[in-house]
Amino acid sequence: MYARSIVSIVLLCLAIPVGAVDLAPYNVVAPPADIRGASLQIGHRSFQGDVTLDGQNTLGSRVDRRNASVRLGRSAKFGETPAYFYASLPYVALELGGDLDDKSVTGVDLEAGEGVGDLALAAAIWPYADREIGRFVGVAAYAVVPTGRYDASRTFGFNLNPGNNRFAGVVQAAFHQRLGTRFDWSLAADAMFFEDNDRFIGARFAPGTSEPAEPARLEVKPYFSYQTALAWRAHPAISLAVSLYADRGGASRVGGGDWGQSINRERYGLWALVALSPRTRINFSYKSTVDDRSDLQLQDNAQVRFVRFF
Repeated sequence: MYARSIVSIVLLCLAIPVGAVDLAPYNVVAPPADIRGASLQIGHRSFQGDVTLDGQNTLGSRVDRRNASVRLGRSAKFGETPAYFYASLPYVALELGGDLDDKSVTGVDLEAGEGVGDLALAAAIWPYADREIGRFVGVAAYAVVPTGRYDASRTFGFNLNPGNNRFAGVVQAAFHQRLGTRFDWSLAADAMFFEDNDRFIGARFAPGTSEPAEPARLEVKPYFSYQTALAWRAHPAISLAVSLYADRGGASRVGGGDWGQSINRERYGLWALVALSPRTRINFSYKSTVDDRSDLQLQDNAQVRFVRFF
């Protein structure tokens, strides 16, 4: 029961301008009251694409993001309304590849950052929860607090810091329905909003030089994500699932310049949830793209999460 009931939302991507809040299978199932949870997640995510640094010089780039995240959460109940709250903090290590790994290509000392990332806070409630028929409607709000390590010099081209130096917020709504005795289906949508970052360089050189420009204001338009998942309980302790995602929006500009290309991608996810005991489980996930028309394209995304309930 615990293996399907606790909320375990994937942390926002902190190393690029925008990211999505991906729900794992059964996340939309309301948890029982007074359950405490702690988890450790190890993850790797990579992006690849072309970066134009000066309007003419286009470089092939790859960014690898590795993280270890600790999360603490607790469920509650307000009258008949289930709720869940959590806080999550990652440690992030970034690594450059492709042309950007060769610092002599640009003549600029590009350095990927490593350190504590931004704190994520979340609160979810279920205005409708019918455990008998397995139908749930949930809404959630998330906040990303700029606690992570950040240096404006590491934003030449794009952000290579563990932190983002800005607040961000997400609102999300989701629906879950049990289908028979072995299958579950969920559907969700969210919108992400961003505070401006006043210390960002981007793909800009100082006038008449080959040196990075002074930091300026980064603006990012709202980002929208849509997702659906079908889960199969192959065994009382093992569930397998497939997810589909569509990401839109999130165009950005620096220093009042032209707006860049919006994110426009479709993704898929494969999941395995294994309950080692009623209070202990391990979640495995692998995600990649079906089609990605963004400047910096998402490649592989693999995660392992160890969860313990108290």
